[in-house]
Amino acid sequence: MATKNSLQKLILSSAILVLGFSSLPAHAGKIKCWKNSDGIRECGNVVPPEYAQKGHDELNSQGVRVKSVERALNKEEVAERKRKKAEEKAKQDAINAKQREDMVLLNTFANEDEIVMARNGKITALRTELRLTYKSLAKAKARLIESRKLAAGYERSGKKVPKKVSNEVIANQKQIENYEQFIASKKSELNNINTKFDSDLKRFRELRKPRQPAPKK
Repeated sequence: MATKNSLQKLILSSAILVLGFSSLPAHAGKIKCWKNSDGIRECGNVVPPEYAQKGHDELNSQGVRVKSVERALNKEEVAERKRKKAEEKAKQDAINAKQREDMVLLNTFANEDEIVMARNGKITALRTELRLTYKSLAKAKARLIESRKLAAGYERSGKKVPKKVSNEVIANQKQIENYEQFIASKKSELNNINTKFDSDLKRFRELRKPRQPAPKK
């Protein structure tokens, strides 16, 4: 329940507000209204400094609110607002990206058969690369065996292994590592192709599926 003092302040504030509006000329500027520390609405041309960060309304000469200024946010509220804004942007970016992917899918393929043919073509190309790389790997391993035998022969005879021979051993080892890494990446790519095209085929069917008419109300 409001105290007698608070009621008096409220009546006085309301009287001042009414008198102020009745005496304003037609070209007068906007009036700002805020709540004081007792929660009572006060109005004037300028918001007092102690209430400047607590938000206020702006009224025209007819007493109609034309603008509301929010109170200043604290650090936690500012951080939360930024977080929500970033979250909303991420969601919208994901929606936009999905829409772009759908458009590319529809513009790239005319029917399901074209998707299957594209998948089979990529799989065939990858398998060819793998087959050729396996052959190169086998040759590199054979070269490594020979270069190691040559180096071992020098060591058994008590001679220093020529730098050329030791470099060949290192080069063959490095080449084998590169081939094995390439094979691993292509195998992973092969698995991803199947997953990707299965997903594309499913999505293509969804996009091409005739939409059911909305039920009549």
